[in-house]
Amino acid sequence: MANSMHNVVIGKRQILRELKKNNVAEITIAVDAETQYIASLIEVAKLHGVPYRLSGTMNEISADFGIQVPSGAVGVLKN
Repeated sequence: MANSMHNVVIGKRQILRELKKNNVAEITIAVDAETQYIASLIEVAKLHGVPYRLSGTMNEISADFGIQVPSGAVGVLKN
């Protein structure tokens, strides 16, 4: 997993912005995020052909990626 702030974007708004630039390699979505939040990210990931996974809680994702606050989703950027 990427853990550098330079390799990830945090949250739905930033993920959507980077998807428009075709700059997201993968999206990790927290299983305890709101249902609509999860559904909308899955829909946009499929639309852009980006792999996604439901993995961990918001706190676990934050810890895995070195984020200071709980996050519902993280997008790993392409190199």
